[in-house]
Amino acid sequence: MDEPTQPRHYTSPSSTSRKEVPAYFVRRAPQAPPSDEEDELTEEPPAANATDQEKIEYKRRQNTLAARRSRKRKMQYTNNLQETVERLMIEKEVWKTRALTLRQLLQSHGVACPDFPE
Repeated sequence: MDEPTQPRHYTSPSSTSRKEVPAYFVRRAPQAPPSDEEDELTEEPPAANATDQEKIEYKRRQNTLAARRSRKRKMQYTNNLQETVERLMIEKEVWKTRALTLRQLLQSHGVACPDFPE
């Protein structure tokens, strides 16, 4: 998860390398890196005089890092859901035990108690 991005070494030009540089990179002002302190892999945006290829490589690295952060958030969300399910299952068993105990107590005192499907 914390590993650096790997440089690309293609034996032949990739299909994206053969394309013209999108206008997106020419018109858009560079953004500040994300404020996530855990992510030590962020770097400064390319300088104004950077080549188009450097801008594309920077954008790809940022996309890779964003995907890693997204996967990390998803894993944390899934873990939180699993913990919630476990907690609720335990709570359900506690309430079920209490209800059965009270039902037995009522029946032992001769009080009619309806049966509930489980």
